[in-house]
Amino acid sequence: MQNRYTSFGARLAQYLLLPVLLIGSASKAELPTLGDPTLGSISAREESQLGLAYYRYLKASLPIVDDVQLNYYLESLAQKLVTQSDEAGRNFTFFIVQSPVINAFALPAGYIGVHSGLFLDADNESQLASVLAHEISHVTQRHLARMIDESGNSMMINIATLLAAILVGSQDSEMGQAVLMGGLAGAQQSQINFTRTNEYEADRIGIGLLIEAGINPDGMVEFFEHLLDKSSGLQIEYIRTHPLDINRVTEAKNRIKDEHSTLPKNSEDFLFAKARLAVLVNNNNSLRKLIEANEHHEGVIADYLRGIALTKIDRPAESIAILEKLSSQHKHPWIKLALADAYSANNNMDKALKQLEQLNSLYPGYLPVTLAYTKALNADKQPEKSIELLLRQLQTDQYAVIYQTLAQAYHLNGQMSAALEATGNQYALQGYNELALQQYENALNHKDLSKTSRARLETKKEELLEIVKQSNQ
Repeated sequence: MQNRYTSFGARLAQYLLLPVLLIGSASKAELPTLGDPTLGSISAREESQLGLAYYRYLKASLPIVDDVQLNYYLESLAQKLVTQSDEAGRNFTFFIVQSPVINAFALPAGYIGVHSGLFLDADNESQLASVLAHEISHVTQRHLARMIDESGNSMMINIATLLAAILVGSQDSEMGQAVLMGGLAGAQQSQINFTRTNEYEADRIGIGLLIEAGINPDGMVEFFEHLLDKSSGLQIEYIRTHPLDINRVTEAKNRIKDEHSTLPKNSEDFLFAKARLAVLVNNNNSLRKLIEANEHHEGVIADYLRGIALTKIDRPAESIAILEKLSSQHKHPWIKLALADAYSANNNMDKALKQLEQLNSLYPGYLPVTLAYTKALNADKQPEKSIELLLRQLQTDQYAVIYQTLAQAYHLNGQMSAALEATGNQYALQGYNELALQQYENALNHKDLSKTSRARLETKKEELLEIVKQSNQ
């Protein structure tokens, strides 16, 4: 068993180099020989190591959307589906890749990425949710792990090839095709059929998740049909990585009963999220055109989009005029969050803080509000209140960004050991265990630690050391 884990760790390092090799020679996409193809059954711990390694590689290689509101929306929508699955207690990580390419993917161990191009191409929440449900089902059914078990080293190479195609294809669809086709040219027909079988299974289970979550499953069929229509004469990355034909569409359609079509297809949150994403992924020149295009459109979403776009291109006074009027007519919290941002951009922190304080009273524990408010409190040198709110938030949510903001508050408040511990917790949640251990060790070196704090840190350190030891075996 010891030799098997050591062998897996050595191969993992090789697999992480493979996307680089593939990208560097995309025109040929020749696969290197990685040695012994015998792997045996991949364990849950090995799958977790592989997923985390690929996720960190992607984060270092692709622009990931770093926006609390959008990430919270995506996470909340996805968790509605996860809670209906057979692995409701499993940890998933959902993230948005800033790329115009229409694609989504699942990495081992529950890391699921959605390209901004796919998000923006979805007409309603049901369509976006159908993609998430499909990818979640790939994870819960352990399709990647099963393919590795079935095919050994060759399947690991194919996964690395797909990763390389994601990296290249996120910016250049044709080059992504070259990597994908070249890298998978040697795949056996049985492996291709196994992939198709997985797609059908993920559709079937995904439809069930949508129904159980109270989301209209017609979105899956609609999005499939939309992609097939759009693929005529165009190269759609999602279809390359998820084999799609009319038979698969018909199969999905036949699984949906008439009564399911009465479930809701859309939500206001989706419309706000789509508008926000459209602003975040565009540059200033494109935003000016977007503002002009929405000037004659009436409605809450059009006004919200113009408001946040004006703030982003450094015209906050105009943004404030739009958002103040909008916030008096509509109560969605993202409008007031956008207004607070505009006040801050207009150098009016008093109004921004007042707006956020009111929001915090109306939506206690709502993560986007808590983080916006505490970051503003930190900027205004009010760390005590920030610490209180963040510690309360941690009773229900465990996200790295909360600990990051808490560490800043502790540092402002002169609580250095607490700041180091919070940073350690942030790194641990992000999977950077060695960095987390370093922060815990630095905190333990503070002589003014209480006995309780020292005992807590020692326990965290020992637990993390054991995790690192196991991962290095």
